[in-house]
Amino acid sequence: MLRESEKRMLQKLDKEGNKLKIEIINSHNQELFLKFELFCNEIKKVLPDLNIAYIQEELPAYPAMKLTSVSSDFNLYYLAIPEGKEWPPFFNALTGIIHSAANVWPEGHLSKTLEEEIRQINHPLEVKVFIAPHCVFCPLVVDLANQISLCNSLIKTYIIDATLYPKLAKQYKITASPTVVINEDFILVGNEARENLPYWLKKAAQSQYDTTVIKSLLKQAQAERVVTLCLEDERHLETLLNLLTDKELFPRIGAMRVLEELRDKAPQKIEKILPKLLKMLQTQDTRDKGDILFLLGIIGTPEVLGEIESLASREDGEIKEIAVEAIEEIKRRYQFC
Repeated sequence: MLRESEKRMLQKLDKEGNKLKIEIINSHNQELFLKFELFCNEIKKVLPDLNIAYIQEELPAYPAMKLTSVSSDFNLYYLAIPEGKEWPPFFNALTGIIHSAANVWPEGHLSKTLEEEIRQINHPLEVKVFIAPHCVFCPLVVDLANQISLCNSLIKTYIIDATLYPKLAKQYKITASPTVVINEDFILVGNEARENLPYWLKKAAQSQYDTTVIKSLLKQAQAERVVTLCLEDERHLETLLNLLTDKELFPRIGAMRVLEELRDKAPQKIEKILPKLLKMLQTQDTRDKGDILFLLGIIGTPEVLGEIESLASREDGEIKEIAVEAIEEIKRRYQFC
């Protein structure tokens, strides 16, 4: 049931021109679906011109509400029933739909600079915002995500109550709220979601992910995703080589793991980068040299043995030991004597 304060807010909406529309996407979860339907009907009691429609659409989970307009289409979905602190962002979204459908952007929603940046995104994005009841930061992130979505129809946004959709929350390993997942590749948690959402949306919209993005994926333990990206575009291999000498541990380990996976899935791609790895052995940094030798032992072919053996003859101590182990590992894999 809507509170009296919420009803008064709805009564202030300008209903002239483009009319609001809520599309309800059904599912087999009849109990939850009825809650969505009741919520929409409560709004319609206050806004008689509200158009409620029932549609079928492929979504991450069901049921859901799509907030849109009779005359213009928006890609904002609620897998949540807004109440309490989540009501203002929902109300702002309705207001934004009315104004933006009429090409009159409401003041105070997005800064002009941010609005222009978001409108320049020309690559489809999918944003999932996982929230939880009584979360302090969630309404701030939801409000920002909603307004960004309304600003650019290429950005499809889902507001998801993790407590109502536990299977979906488990699928994305949600352990805190708010958590924002962009295009399956970028995960922002807590205050980071509010402060950095626009930045990572622009990163996600790039035709090719840069080093910052690949590094972020590796830090999030998304090595399998990076493997897929490398299989699709081998230019990412150059990024992995750069990350092998990164100051942070997790990107270095992640890059090595990805290259090991690619040894089995795309050996021809690995063969192309072996000369660059050998050249990297010229570094004077002991840590980097040891890591590269260890990696060569894992992914190297017999063609690299000569240079590693030459290096082993010149080195001593730990580097010599790692080089010898790399030689033995390559010979073992290729059954050399």
